[in-house]
Amino acid sequence: MSARGYTRDLAHLREDREFEEAAVKRYGQMAAEAEDPAIKALFTELTRGEAGHRRGLRHVIERVEGPATPVVLVCPLCAWEIDFGPDPREGAEAKCRMCPGKFVLGLTDGGDWTLERLEP
Repeated sequence: MSARGYTRDLAHLREDREFEEAAVKRYGQMAAEAEDPAIKALFTELTRGEAGHRRGLRHVIERVEGPATPVVLVCPLCAWEIDFGPDPREGAEAKCRMCPGKFVLGLTDGGDWTLERLEP
């Protein structure tokens, strides 16, 4: 499991997943309590939708945590992608393919990837 460099992103994804889990429970409860068939159907449909969101977030989290997920950051000069591969080391250097930018891969104290520009 290599989630190194994605601390903040994973925290947000997990918060979103928790929200969706709470929504699934609440809508399911409301569907069970509804007496009107149309209202029951509405809450049942909302429950299914939120369950789909929850599944999607779970898959995204698994992919980010997976060892095959490449570290791809956006060039701050031209907004092109800079791909450091699936298991880069801190301090790895890369050149943007679309502009003259050269960068070194860093890791913040908070555990997130960062790009530092090398002098031209």
